[in-house]
This record gives sequence, structure tokens and C-alpha cells, in this order.
Amino acid sequence: MSLLLDPIALGRPAPPALTGPEGSAAELAALVRDCAASGAVREILWLRLSRLPPGLDRPHHRRLLREALTLPHHARRARLFHLPDGDMVVATAPPDTLRPTATRVLDGTLPEPAIATLLRTLRLPEESAALLGALEESLGLAPGPAEVPEVAEPPVDAAALEAVAPALQRAEVTPFLRRQPVCRLPPEGEVDLVAESVAPLLGALRTRLLPGQSLRPVPALSAHLRRLLEARMLAWVGRPEWRGSPRALHLSVSVGTLTSDAFLRLDAVLPRAVRSLLALGVTAADVLGDAAGFALGRDLARSRGYRLALEAPSGAALALLPPERLGVDLVRLAWSDALPGDPGPVAALVREGAVPVVLTGADRAASIAWGWENGITLFQGRTMDRRLRR
Repeated sequence: MSLLLDPIALGRPAPPALTGPEGSAAELAALVRDCAASGAVREILWLRLSRLPPGLDRPHHRRLLREALTLPHHARRARLFHLPDGDMVVATAPPDTLRPTATRVLDGTLPEPAIATLLRTLRLPEESAALLGALEESLGLAPGPAEVPEVAEPPVDAAALEAVAPALQRAEVTPFLRRQPVCRLPPEGEVDLVAESVAPLLGALRTRLLPGQSLRPVPALSAHLRRLLEARMLAWVGRPEWRGSPRALHLSVSVGTLTSDAFLRLDAVLPRAVRSLLALGVTAADVLGDAAGFALGRDLARSRGYRLALEAPSGAALALLPPERLGVDLVRLAWSDALPGDPGPVAALVREGAVPVVLTGADRAASIAWGWENGITLFQGRTMDRRLRR
């Protein structure tokens, strides 16, 4: 993503003016952030000229729209933004009179389906995420669906897994761990590092130790390999270097790891005051698959001074596994484009304030804006990576 659209790379702009020079994409993103921080309401009219068929995208239509938007009763309270793809965005204070004006101007010059395609209305701060998502899309920055070629690979067998286990015990574990910062970022403040997330990368391990063999057809062996990797991760945490300078970590583990020998060995070398720095995250699928095992592991970990986290893939998972009844101290909620369609459980959880929520996978400005809309200020993702490298 361009830093132009990164809301935390824009600084602290002055309160948005309703009049002034025409703006750019970066200034539009800055307006979104300021409205999210201050609660200022703006009506947005997006003129998606880039979506019109070539025969209908004419200078005449642009001139008509521009004249309509600069009429005296609009010019006093509107600001126009030009985007590189030719789109125009207008921000005004309520009430919204721009769309009816633009519709009247275009009536008779464009067919109705084209007008519906051309005009889109949004409202800040409630639809900050949608606006930033559309902005990223218009600039070609929104990631498309990943294309993963399907390659037929033979399934791994138990003998092959047993053969690579000694190599895993000797291997440097950090290449098989995904490490990302977890940061606090309120709309009106600066980014603040609060923890580091550490999770096993099973795919990287399979590629290195079991090339050409698939784990998908044998979930039991896949789970066993993950537990071996988690054991190495816990040993990495328990090394003297970390104990000498401990810091907050979010560790992704399986239910079985909570009561494993590897966990007990780590527990034996950590003072109780240090254990509270570790949040042990378990996926919702793991909890549902072994509720009794999770309850046992949770009670053991919490009695020893650790924190427990629920790793939820959606708001629906929170409705199914209410964190307060589950007995966890933290929720790690994964961002997806479907999440804005079901914000109810998330908003209720944040509103009650009993359990902090971290929005993971915050790789785009739109995800951060949605988090702000729903009261979330803890984020993990590539956006945080970029900000901390500045």
C-alpha cells in the first residue's frame, strides 16, 4: 500500500475545512482520519467517472458536474478531491444536497444505469472503512484474490514425519515463525508498540523439511507437526536472552500445547511476574474441537499467571464463543472484507470493555478505519510494520 493511503503515515492534519484548495488522494485519506478522530460528520459524493464506458466518459459530463459542484450554495461548504484515475470526490457538511444536484445535471445526458454507476454516496465517520477501501481500489492498491496453483502432491506419511523430527529439533526456529508488532493506534494519537505476535509457519516448515508432500490429506499428522513446531517456539521464548530482557508476546498455540511437556518446561524457568507478559492464543476452531481440553489448559495457564487469548476468524465466532463466558483475557480478531457486514458482536464486545480486542491482519488503511469505527485501537499487520520502520 502506498504511504499516501496509510492513515498513520499522514501525520496530524488540521481540522478539515469545508472550503479551500482542491485536494489529492492523500488529503482525502487525511480527512477520513481526522473525521474518525474528531467525530466530525461529512457527506461524501464519489463521482466514479473511471467506471463509465469510454463512449460516455466525455469532457462535457465532467464540465457539467464541476459547474454543479461549484455553484455558490455548494462552493461555500464543499471541498473537491481529484484522484489519479480521473474520479472526483466531494466532501460537504450535512445535509447532503450534492447527489440530487448531480443527478439533475446528468438527467437526460446519461442513461439511468450509467448515472447509478457514476454516483456513490458515503458518510463520515461511520463509513470510513468503506471510503478508504474504495480509495485504495481506485488507485489499484487493494489486493486481489491470491491465485494459488493447485499442484497434486502425495500426502506425507508418518515415517517421513518421524524422519524429519530430529532435524526440526536442531534447526533454527525463527525462519518458521511469523513475528509482527502489536500496536496501539487511537485515531487521535501516535502508534505505540505494546507486544509482539509470534505464530508458527507450518507451511514454511513443510516446504523446508517435507518438500513435495502435502499435509492437507492427513490432518492428524499436520496437527502433530504443528505441536512439534510450537514446542520449539516455546523453547525459543524460554531462552536466557529473552528471560534477561522479557517483553510482551502473543503466542499462537494449539489446545494440546497448553498442557504439554514443552509448556511445563517453559513454565519452570519463568518467574511468575514474567508469565503475565505472555498471552497464549488459541483458535476458535481449536476450542470448538476440544472444549474440555481447552478448559483444562486455560485453567492451568491462568493459575500459573499467563493470559489467554481467543483467536477469532469473524464476528460470528465471537457470538458463538462469548469471550467473557469462555474465560479469556484478550480477543485477537482477524480482519476480512466480510467483517464489516457483521459488526454487531464486535461492537458489543468493545462497548462492554471487559476484554481488549486486537484486530489482526490490519494490512490496509480500510481495516484500521473499520477498527476505529468500532472502537478498536489495537492492531497487528503490515501497516504497523511500515510505521515502526519509519
